[in-house]
Amino acid sequence: MRPLLISLSLLAVMVPGLAIADVPSSWRATKNTADDVVYEGINRTFYCGCLYESDGDSDGSGVVTDHVECGYVPPDKHQQRAGRVEWEHIVPASLMPARKFPCWINHDRDYCERHDPAAQAMIFDLHNLVPSIGQVNALRLDDRYGEIEGEARAFGACAVEDVRGLFEPADAQRGDVARIWLYMSERHGVTIPDEERTMFERWSAEDPVSDWERERNARIQAIQGNANPFIK
Repeated sequence: MRPLLISLSLLAVMVPGLAIADVPSSWRATKNTADDVVYEGINRTFYCGCLYESDGDSDGSGVVTDHVECGYVPPDKHQQRAGRVEWEHIVPASLMPARKFPCWINHDRDYCERHDPAAQAMIFDLHNLVPSIGQVNALRLDDRYGEIEGEARAFGACAVEDVRGLFEPADAQRGDVARIWLYMSERHGVTIPDEERTMFERWSAEDPVSDWERERNARIQAIQGNANPFIK
């Protein structure tokens, strides 16, 4: 049985530095760090491999420069977000233990992000962030990952599926997704049902760590001071 994490906020105050990474102090700063440092020199979105350009400002924003080259076909919903890059949580904030913290229950996520160091450590963890086409991010929302059989692709050549509350990444991203989920479970106590954990372990084995994944891990470790132990 996994230990309860309801006292994490209190422990973080009582024991400074306890499992709390040196993360940026705001969501805006987190996105900007991901954009300017972690993904410096890397200009393709995570799921669909579409080219994008950073706006070069301080909020991590950017624009998708070419849908045709990557074969992305925008679905009908949220088309206004198809041309922009957004920083997506692989593990949504709503599925993190922070969702049960007093700061969230009594106020909201924004209040947690501004006032609770333990919530900040989870929500701002750079290991959990990837650049995504805004429309894909909007359609996925906080859907869990899974395997969808026999469904037609809805994003053109982008091999992702989003059906009935499940989101399936392409084979080449499955290992990355799995290792991030396993990391967030070990580091921050994110709950993974047994069936999902088995799936993630299989995905990690079938899609081995890439050179870029190792480089990304090293860049984040240099910022936060911790690595993802599931990236060998």
